[in-house]
Amino acid sequence: MTPAVNTPSVDILDDIRRLRSELKRSEAQIADLVLADPRRVLNLNVTSLAQAAAVSEATVVRFCRSVGCAGFPDFKLRLAECQARDQLRDQVRGGTPYVSQDVAADDSVGTLARKIFSSSAAALTAASATLDEAALDRAIALLAAAPRVLCVGTGGSSALAQDAAHKLLRFGADAQPCADPVLARMLLVNLGVGDVLLALSNTGRSGTINELAAAARAQGTAVVAITAPHSPLAAMASVTIASQPVEDTEMYTPMASRLVHLTLIDVLSTGVALRLGDPAVRHLARVKGAINAGRLPPLPKPSLTKPPLPKP
Repeated sequence: MTPAVNTPSVDILDDIRRLRSELKRSEAQIADLVLADPRRVLNLNVTSLAQAAAVSEATVVRFCRSVGCAGFPDFKLRLAECQARDQLRDQVRGGTPYVSQDVAADDSVGTLARKIFSSSAAALTAASATLDEAALDRAIALLAAAPRVLCVGTGGSSALAQDAAHKLLRFGADAQPCADPVLARMLLVNLGVGDVLLALSNTGRSGTINELAAAARAQGTAVVAITAPHSPLAAMASVTIASQPVEDTEMYTPMASRLVHLTLIDVLSTGVALRLGDPAVRHLARVKGAINAGRLPPLPKPSLTKPPLPKP
């Protein structure tokens, strides 16, 4: 009998292996296909996966729920994250505890640089393959319509909150970053219905950020969260832009995960600019003019022509 609810683990393939014997026969066909070639399945949509497994599309959706996913998009997200982690493990001999999970202690500078670039690219590729476009659209709509936006994050995410506010300010939004938990509570009280709390957290388990999100929802302020799926913050957000941490955050400081969050901020801010249209473009032009006015003139470019030879 297929279980109605399953608590998901970090690795979706481990979940499928564990639950394989409990699945219905048609769902087990999908499980076998996924386990045999997860990289191929990652590039299939629900229709093509159903055809490949010789089952109905409804069976594919039931399979996703049977293995602990909210639906097919959530299944694809978790499968992509699993593949990204596997790719990183294949690329490295072993991590250096508390420094980086991607590099070994005896790596040369060139090797560690290539590994970090490679892991960052893999994380961005995995995130791009599993974007929830509907969630992005809802988040962009909320941010574009918000009279005020408060951007919050703690630790490494505080710099991301600063970047988010900076990007939104360029388009005329009343956006403010805050990393101080007491000041953030004070600023949150000034928000109301129609305003947005943009919350950033790799794990979704930050006590400070979750308290702010709960307070925001209680007073009618929308919460847009960029955070891990299936996390406490994701559960209380109005809209969640899901981003599973690539690193083991219990030991390592997020590196590739931080780049994914920065890219998602770029997606949201660009979407807001396009949603606002000409007024945002005109405001950005004024902002760029103000910034350029404070810059020093560029240095002259070096001449590429050889100086004339001295006369004899």
